[in-house]
Amino acid sequence: MILVRPRSGDTDRTAGRFIASVVALLLAVGSLGLSATPVRAEHPVSSAQAAAATQLAPDQFLAIFDNADLPGLGGIGPAPAITGDAELDARIRAVGEQRGYTRRPLPNRPLARFEGWLMQPEAADAWQALRTAAREAGLTIRIVAAYRGHEQQASIYRRRAQGGSGDAINRALAGVAPPGHSKHHTGYAIDVAAAQGDLTFGRTQTYAWMAANNFANAKAHGWIPSYPEGSKPAGPNPEPWEFVWVGHENIICGGFVPTPEHPFCDTGGSAFEADINWLATQGITTGCGPNRFCLNGDATRAQAATLLWRHAGRPTPETGTPFVDVPQDSYYFQAVAWMHFEGLTTGTSATSFDPHRKVSRAEFVTFLWRIASSPEPDTAAPMFADVAASTFAAKAVNWAAETGITTLATHGSGGSAPDGSVPRFEATAATTRGQAAAFIHRFADHQEHLVDQSSEDDGSS
Repeated sequence: MILVRPRSGDTDRTAGRFIASVVALLLAVGSLGLSATPVRAEHPVSSAQAAAATQLAPDQFLAIFDNADLPGLGGIGPAPAITGDAELDARIRAVGEQRGYTRRPLPNRPLARFEGWLMQPEAADAWQALRTAAREAGLTIRIVAAYRGHEQQASIYRRRAQGGSGDAINRALAGVAPPGHSKHHTGYAIDVAAAQGDLTFGRTQTYAWMAANNFANAKAHGWIPSYPEGSKPAGPNPEPWEFVWVGHENIICGGFVPTPEHPFCDTGGSAFEADINWLATQGITTGCGPNRFCLNGDATRAQAATLLWRHAGRPTPETGTPFVDVPQDSYYFQAVAWMHFEGLTTGTSATSFDPHRKVSRAEFVTFLWRIASSPEPDTAAPMFADVAASTFAAKAVNWAAETGITTLATHGSGGSAPDGSVPRFEATAATTRGQAAAFIHRFADHQEHLVDQSSEDDGSS
């Protein structure tokens, strides 16, 4: 039996929680390096404006980079050598970590080169935008350091320390991270100056412009201070010249306070925001982490099963599962067992469910169609160019289009191509978490409509 959940009211799809603070900021600051167009309640606030308006304490700036969801980073491997003396190296690392230094990952993809400096591609693009905005404000800014590998960091440390005494270690660590602990290793950190040979960036007009109104101009381009004044001990002494790129979303999430109406920091302005908020209200999702939903992440078959099981009311399965890759202690065991018992899935083989594989759009819609008892669609001919009548999902996809669970209005998710050709469903593409939320919400609406229609036909009230 499938339980039908009542629909709660739609939430406002604008990032309304930021509007008041953005308006105040734009009134107070005349130069963000952005358009000065007034923000109106009927228009969504841009991510740049929302990030600029997010007020952060010094410790929050530190936490943002430590907790940021950033692409292009690998795992943290063994601690690199510093001096060649293993005992001394261990002592340096211990003192560094007592100061607040944290191990950092290295890039796992090629870096972009800009004017001789290596950076993560996103940071390189954001740096050019920030520099352009500064120039438009009549200011100069230049990079004096960017990506550094372990050996380069070790060379800098040895030059600063000039010895292994406690005083030498502390003196060096006040201004340079132990190799393996520098934010520069990530490719997202840069040191900047206002002019050639400038060693006093914190006292320049450029710094004042970047730091005004809680670093609004820096945040508008995704940058935050790396070691701001007033923060807890986190490695070196405050360094006004070092900035790290984290992007608008991580900045917004760093200052986000969840509410029942807006539980997730990374969904504001998304076309799926109302669907995701509905899932959260119904207890179907708690997101992918603290205050985040990760709407653009690809859903796995285990996640799909769990979302559908929760939507069904978390029924207790009457039997186990034949799938050897679904452990009894896994979070998705009951969900997969329920789906198998109800005939909603036969797995990817007789003994496997493949829980960690990305769930395709065709698979997800087929699960919903089976939950609805596999109704015959009104249209037998394929409605999408990439879903042939012979495929396992043909009836399910046509049914989804007829019921509004997927739409013919948007190319790439079942819409007309620009040239007027037959639309595509992108059947083999992975279902994003945002799309999964929309599919389930629309399915619930459809089921509710069927119940209402049945009540009207019966003459009941």
